[in-house]
Amino acid sequence: MKKTLRFIAVISLIALVFSIFSACGSEDDDSQRNEKRRSVKTEQREKDVKGKRPEHDGKEFTFWTIMDGLSQRAGIVDYNDMLMFKELEKATGVHIRFMHPIAGSSGNEAFITMISSDDRAELVDFNWSAYPGGPQQAIDDGVIIALNDYLKENAPNFYACVSGDEGHFIFREGLADIETSPKYWKAQSTTADGQFYGFNVLNIGTTRGFGGLYIRGDLLKKWGMGIPTNIAEWETVFAKAKSEGIQYPFSSTLDVISFNSYGAQGFNTAYGVGKGVYLENNKVVFAPFQPGYKEYVAKMAEWVKKGYLDPSFSTNDGETVRSHIVNNRAIASWGYIGGDLGTITPAGQKFDPNFEVVACPFPSEADGTPSKYQMTYVEASDRAIAITYNCGNYEKAMQWADYFYSKEGAILNIFGVEGYTFTKEETADRTVYTYTDRITNYHGFNSIEEALYYYMLPCNHPGFNQHPDYLNAYYPFQTQKDALITWNLSSEESKKHAIPSLNFTQDELDGMLDVSYTAEAPLETAINEIIRGEASIDTYDAAIAKAKPEYKTYIKIHQDAYNRYLKKMK
Repeated sequence: MKKTLRFIAVISLIALVFSIFSACGSEDDDSQRNEKRRSVKTEQREKDVKGKRPEHDGKEFTFWTIMDGLSQRAGIVDYNDMLMFKELEKATGVHIRFMHPIAGSSGNEAFITMISSDDRAELVDFNWSAYPGGPQQAIDDGVIIALNDYLKENAPNFYACVSGDEGHFIFREGLADIETSPKYWKAQSTTADGQFYGFNVLNIGTTRGFGGLYIRGDLLKKWGMGIPTNIAEWETVFAKAKSEGIQYPFSSTLDVISFNSYGAQGFNTAYGVGKGVYLENNKVVFAPFQPGYKEYVAKMAEWVKKGYLDPSFSTNDGETVRSHIVNNRAIASWGYIGGDLGTITPAGQKFDPNFEVVACPFPSEADGTPSKYQMTYVEASDRAIAITYNCGNYEKAMQWADYFYSKEGAILNIFGVEGYTFTKEETADRTVYTYTDRITNYHGFNSIEEALYYYMLPCNHPGFNQHPDYLNAYYPFQTQKDALITWNLSSEESKKHAIPSLNFTQDELDGMLDVSYTAEAPLETAINEIIRGEASIDTYDAAIAKAKPEYKTYIKIHQDAYNRYLKKMK
């Protein structure tokens, strides 16, 4: 991985030298200097590439994007076969020549091959935080263009979103939080220099959590027990499950138990600690160094010893865990509303019509204090459609991408074609969209998910994400709809602790990679050995002491990047 990242860093096609200005001065001075620097850099690059890029009329563009796995499963081979893109071509008059990585290949490896070749696509859909130095470095390397000079004129819909224009339909229909979304969208979709680098995935509404702890609800009813909310209640349920012959009541994958994944919050919340790096009063902290994490590790080790926790968590994959739940080898785990609750329920009901899995709240602390942490999606993802310097017509390319943020484009992207894949109803508050029987009964497909992604790309793709009417249809079971509420009880508080998408310099990325090689793996190994009972909890402090010097750098890198983000927010 380290070699791969550093390889990308040296694929710069255009070397650019510019002056580094002093950091002191007023915010207005900084803004003027950044604007001047952007103008100089853009002007120089335009001179460098003038005559090299194949200018054209903008009627066709090459577009590199990884095909969604659900679309592949549904039978889509090329996105031009998809209803949404067929209609998009009619609406915009632009034909897209898709460059999809070969099915089963690594998206990052395919990206490296494409971006470093002479046949670089004109538009690229990618998670730009994975580019060394982030999207700012991709701009500086002459790979993608900064959109600032073109945005207002050529992408009025996207510009309206990030500038907070309440006249835009997404605000007018009450689908976005007017008080918070625009400032977060702008801060999270720009680089440290304040440059827009692409057309991002923009989350709308207030729902930010889509995963958490779940348990066999039918067994709780049978045993006359309620949904557990704290460690004591979980232990009571586990003891009952063991008495009923359940091998390991709780089974999971490594990310649920390990310290690395902030998204996979679990039993750690009962000890007042998060996961990975997160925020406490705007200061970056690292979970294993916080008071309470040792208690959490000790409790997990105790559960393994008692047979409550599956000791194979280090090697389990998601399919294995789901199989354990369906086949009564476990009764609880951590999962997602769609991929877990939505697939486990129908699989279990094939054997028992009463079978159900239900969401559990993130465990409260011993004194009853609610969890401060949950899985939290950012407001603007760093996945975005960027325009490369190979593009022959920047303006037309931006106009095409901007269609996803118009009312017509958003409806097409999320719901498809009226009368065919959806119907609509005007209410006092807003327009409500409902998928047709073609989707809800998924004729010819294995699931609603496959039907949706055969016709369109309604979620986690550039455009608007998590439309409430999409969520309502995507989650057909009442237990899934309930999970949306349960797993968002800590949503507002968790926003204060979750670190947003950050852009790192190449030196910072190198520094973090060095830590991952020298400190992360040994620390994770040491903690996992304690949990599995292969080492005593008495070895915990020594493992932490050994990791702290290295992680001091890791924490500082995140704090510096977060401070830059806060400056943008101002």
